[in-house]
Amino acid sequence: MKNKIRIGVVPYLNAKPLIYGLTHKPDSIEFIFEAPSLLPGMLNNDQIDVALIPAIEYFRNDSYAIIPDISISSVGTVESVKIFSKVPLQDVHTIALDKSSSTSSTLTRIIFSEYMHVFPQYTQWNKQYDISQTITDAVLLIGDNAMKVMDNGYFTLDLGQAWFEYTGFPFVYAVWVVKRNRRIAGINRLLKNSKDAGIQSIGDLAVTESQRLNFTQERCLRYLTDSIRYNLGKDEINGLQLFYNHAVSLGLAPKGVEVIFNET
Repeated sequence: MKNKIRIGVVPYLNAKPLIYGLTHKPDSIEFIFEAPSLLPGMLNNDQIDVALIPAIEYFRNDSYAIIPDISISSVGTVESVKIFSKVPLQDVHTIALDKSSSTSSTLTRIIFSEYMHVFPQYTQWNKQYDISQTITDAVLLIGDNAMKVMDNGYFTLDLGQAWFEYTGFPFVYAVWVVKRNRRIAGINRLLKNSKDAGIQSIGDLAVTESQRLNFTQERCLRYLTDSIRYNLGKDEINGLQLFYNHAVSLGLAPKGVEVIFNET
């Protein structure tokens, strides 16, 4: 019997178009849904064969290859990676970081220190999306949770918009990766076809996901078409490289890591 390809993916709305074309292949595909910060370890331990990982984790591991032409990225407002602050942003002294995503945590540090010249203390925030009881000045939330919190009463910062305003480049949050020494025949085409099918069916996805999340269909559709992008072209790669350079300068990633793409 042919072994299934084990695909590790985040359970968020923004990933649904990427896997849409694979959801009807239960005989050959097995999905493992997990927080983005946990997927690299699962790939390292061979619990999964391919993973949608936070972009920063690619640069923290020297054994991955990126699946070409696919990412979760934004050009401006992203909606699902946000700072919620009780005080004006320039007065923030403490931020609790959502530990689910190491990329968004790294981006927070870059935006505040490199561009805003604000240097808060950081802690981890481990709860769901009730941030009213936090003792820090601000909280970073990602994914569906960030979209569920109302802005009322908070000073907010959309990190996708902040990155674009400061750099002029897209921001890449996540990429598909495989181990460089692991050949999975046809995986590039399989994932590309799945992405293409998902983009063509975003209207249907907006309907089903609005019911799951209790959002309006219009909001889901706007998010999946306007806020989130799924390509990994020249501009995205340049933005990814700039992000890496900033991470290195802050000691958040090792030096000398190159972007290497999977060839099969």
